[in-house]
Amino acid sequence: MGHDLLVLPSAAVAIYDAEGNVLVGLHSDRRVWVLPGGLIEPGETPGDGAVRETWEETGLVVELTGIIGVYGGRELVVDYANGDRASYVGTIFQGRIIGGQIRADGDEILELRYVSKDELQSLPHALWIDVAIDAIYQRGGTPHFQPPTWHP
Repeated sequence: MGHDLLVLPSAAVAIYDAEGNVLVGLHSDRRVWVLPGGLIEPGETPGDGAVRETWEETGLVVELTGIIGVYGGRELVVDYANGDRASYVGTIFQGRIIGGQIRADGDEILELRYVSKDELQSLPHALWIDVAIDAIYQRGGTPHFQPPTWHP
């Protein structure tokens, strides 16, 4: 494929503590804070991808409890240092911990912590967080999506 722009499906999970803070991890290659998540494998459902990626990155087993929203667009285009380009379409789920022991995997995720909305906004974070942050911290609202801007 070379360095052609690829459209890739991804999934992430918002996990909350008792105060409503959200679990984020410091991503190793870009040094930005993100929700646990990643690419959906071929033939995998978005839900399975979200649960698997959360387990791999955090050591936590989660139950998905809802969909926060579906996102795409410029904020989800990533240019990698090796020249690869990806345009992600991301589904963000709400989840709750049902097992496991919290630990950063040390490969993709270097550190994990729960943060408030204000704290996350002040940390270096992935651009897509800005698109979804209100919906992430709303908890229990209706699923969110970016309104269409295209028209014939």
